[in-house]
Amino acid sequence: MHVRLTERIPDKDILRFEIIRKKKKKPDYYHHLADSLDYKQIKDLTFLAIEYKNLEAIIGLLKSNVYAATDALDCDKGVKFFSEKSKDSATSMAEVYFFIRRPISDKYKNVFRRLARQSILKTSLKITSKGIRGSYKKTVPYYEIGMPEFDIDETIQHNPLKIHQRSLSYKDIYGIKRKQQKRKIILILDTSGSMYGKLLLNAALTTSVLAYNMEKEDYAIVLFNSTAMVLKHINERKLITAIIDEILDSEAVGFTNIQVGLEKGLKELSKVKKNPRNQFGILITDGNYNRGEKPFELAKKYPKLHVIGMPAENDADRGIDTCKEIAKKGRGKFYAVNDYKEIPRALIELLSKT
Repeated sequence: MHVRLTERIPDKDILRFEIIRKKKKKPDYYHHLADSLDYKQIKDLTFLAIEYKNLEAIIGLLKSNVYAATDALDCDKGVKFFSEKSKDSATSMAEVYFFIRRPISDKYKNVFRRLARQSILKTSLKITSKGIRGSYKKTVPYYEIGMPEFDIDETIQHNPLKIHQRSLSYKDIYGIKRKQQKRKIILILDTSGSMYGKLLLNAALTTSVLAYNMEKEDYAIVLFNSTAMVLKHINERKLITAIIDEILDSEAVGFTNIQVGLEKGLKELSKVKKNPRNQFGILITDGNYNRGEKPFELAKKYPKLHVIGMPAENDADRGIDTCKEIAKKGRGKFYAVNDYKEIPRALIELLSKT
């Protein structure tokens, strides 16, 4: 009996079949299948992915050959596809922009950037709406206009006799009036090469979340890698859209110098009147610095310095230990996240408690 062995099906044909299937795979699956394909094959399959609205396949093809896949996206059909997809896949839209922003033609670059920006704003607004802005409560007479809640303890304390005599009137009730605290915050974001791509997307989302949350308050934004730059000064009024556009077109390069980031932050904080109660810094990093001095002494100079830390790709334990130590020296809180996508929500939680 002879058994006839079938020939191995080419990756190109498998990939074509998987793109057309309704059941979508993760981007890395398509990326693996596309690794052996040439420029034209990847370009043609990207056209196919656009036709079948398979965003995951497009991201996988971009990972395999960004120039070939971008060549297929660089047209009206590509723009139309992402205009539709950006409505329900915000972070993916921004991720795609970070892939194509260099090879895409000038004709379509602004369109894709606008879509990425809109997606980031939409996502950050959704995150912010679930957060609670920092506030403090003040006990006042309940009959003040617009009072949302009353204070039982204060009412009893001030009117024991009337309560006993059951003669308590509406004007005797004390209410709680909540006021927004005027905070001064310095957001210091790590955009070094060690967190390439991921943290640029996170920086855009996190910055947008901060801007929405502190719409009527003062904040500064510092980005750092080997050096540091102030994206927004604490006494500056700047549109969220302009801030996000600058981040979308910035580079995540260089080494990690936490010291220089903290220095820039302190300089911004020195521009406002001293009020330690409502002033603090928020450092977001993986903690694995490889340039500059130890950042611990600088952390002590902040009225308060909170740290949001995520595991580094290499030597994660060392990085997290550094983050914890910075927060300790800065008399702040430490928030650990497992994935960069968790950072904006961690920021909201932090802001709601300060």
